[in-house]
Amino acid sequence: MMTRKELSPENYKRMLDLSMFLREMRINSGYTQEQVAKEIKLSRNSISKIERQGFFRIQHLFVLADFYEIPINELFVDIE
Repeated sequence: MMTRKELSPENYKRMLDLSMFLREMRINSGYTQEQVAKEIKLSRNSISKIERQGFFRIQHLFVLADFYEIPINELFVDIE
């Protein structure tokens, strides 16, 4: 896994934007972190890390996109 220092400022911002987008998707859908974690079979701590620190694996992004019923490419659109 890359560390924050290894990312360019632009990519670090993209990572944080993606984390915030996933958090907003959860909140707007009316779910708690615990509910999402249970549905997609991850720990609540994993959901928290995804939403706060941008710590995710690509397979988690696929599962979350399916869960929120959004196209995976929507996760990679620059959010400003």
